[in-house]
Amino acid sequence: MSYAETETASQPDCWRRAAALAGGPGAVGLPAAGERIAVVGCGTSFYMAQAYAGLREGSGQGESDAFAASEFPFDRGYDRVVALTRSGTTTEVLELLNRLRGATRTVAVTADPRTPVRTAADDLVVLDFADERSVVQTRFATTALTLLRAHLGLHSEQAVADAETALAEPLPDGLLECTQFSFLGRGWTVGLAHEAALKMKEASLSWT
Repeated sequence: MSYAETETASQPDCWRRAAALAGGPGAVGLPAAGERIAVVGCGTSFYMAQAYAGLREGSGQGESDAFAASEFPFDRGYDRVVALTRSGTTTEVLELLNRLRGATRTVAVTADPRTPVRTAADDLVVLDFADERSVVQTRFATTALTLLRAHLGLHSEQAVADAETALAEPLPDGLLECTQFSFLGRGWTVGLAHEAALKMKEASLSWT
């Protein structure tokens, strides 16, 4: 099996581990209800930031904004900034965290704690079991979102069961012959639609 196949198939197990982590000491530093927060990332991590911010604010747990790390508005005040970076080396994220040091509390969610993000952020949440080798990266993004959903009290085992069903079932007839795909979302799922389109484009070079 390819890295992409292996890592995609492992996602339900990763989600269960992330959900268990969300309520324990491994999730120290994640925002408390009522805090005004910003969530930042680049590429895929930015799309997950959009989804989390929309979900958190939409569920009444606090004002939540999402930004590409390079576009963070330093003239706004936040109680906490959450940074998503699988590698822990994303230049724009590190620059942002270093600039916020001593002014705004920060927490980074990463797959590799042995990288510069360890000292750049005030707190660190490690998802090393969701790190990836595939060029088309999927499981860190979905596992990070599961962690954040669970921390909000909005994760369910049904989501994991649905993923297992989707992985086990054959693809719909005619899907492999399709060359154009459109993904729609509203509210917190807008970020998911952006990410789904990106992944389809990266994996198959389809028009999305």
